[in-house]
Amino acid sequence: MYTGLLLILGALFAGYCIRIHSRSLQLVLRRFSSAMLYLILFLMGFGLALVEDLGSNLLAMLQQTLFLVGALLIANLGCLYLIGRYLAMPSPHSETAGQSKGASLAEPLRLIATVGVGLLLGLLHGQALPAQSAIAEWALVALVFAIGIDLRAAGISLRQLLLNRRGLLIALTVVVSSMPVGLAAAWYFELPWAAGLAMTSGYGWYSLSGALIGDGLNPVLGSTAFMVDMGRELLTLLLIPVLMGRSPAAIIGYAGATAMDFSLPMLQRAGGNQIVPVAIASGFILSLLCPVLVLFWLGLV
Repeated sequence: MYTGLLLILGALFAGYCIRIHSRSLQLVLRRFSSAMLYLILFLMGFGLALVEDLGSNLLAMLQQTLFLVGALLIANLGCLYLIGRYLAMPSPHSETAGQSKGASLAEPLRLIATVGVGLLLGLLHGQALPAQSAIAEWALVALVFAIGIDLRAAGISLRQLLLNRRGLLIALTVVVSSMPVGLAAAWYFELPWAAGLAMTSGYGWYSLSGALIGDGLNPVLGSTAFMVDMGRELLTLLLIPVLMGRSPAAIIGYAGATAMDFSLPMLQRAGGNQIVPVAIASGFILSLLCPVLVLFWLGLV
């Protein structure tokens, strides 16, 4: 287990050491990352079909997903609202009308469909593919390596991000407030305590958390983590216009790792340019912590 964890973490930091300036190369890299993500999710769905007592496991997955999504929503937003009162956040100024949510939902729906196709083909095939686990593992290593390069390509130094006081406090509040939820879920669903903590350490980064947990534990928990973090991202879309005027810190933090990429344009539209540095800092810190913490907890299962 620890050899695999070191391999994945090593791939992440090796990728971060590579600086790419060419926009065309960055585009190729993102397309490669997307291809690896779809491959991993397909194999996750395929592996899910081979789990014994699939019907009862799917029910358990649904129950765990609803529990975690609801509990994280309450815990994260409650603590973020409190901490936001003392951060003197900039007053939000909406710059444009909201964008179509249909376009934003298209990518998550395609990813869900990929898992579904893998599940259906797995049920029809009835047995594992040749070298299925090895392919999934190396696709994950390649994805994490590409993610490391992409993070470095953001062009913002670690010093600028990690020394942003507001962003750092918001990110740490998300981390701390998520941990009791993970422990509660582990106790309630009779899972290893470290597995519960791993499942609440994705911070909305469903493309990575589900793959790491599916590879480190099993396809059922990996699929649950995937759905929990995807649910977080979809709820963020709905909550940005509602919460930005009440507590910018709360919605920036709840956006999790996506505050630096997927959710950033919507946060900027709803809150103005003055909240962008805080959102990028919080999202970047959570993006760095996600693989580190998930892999750390998986190593203790």
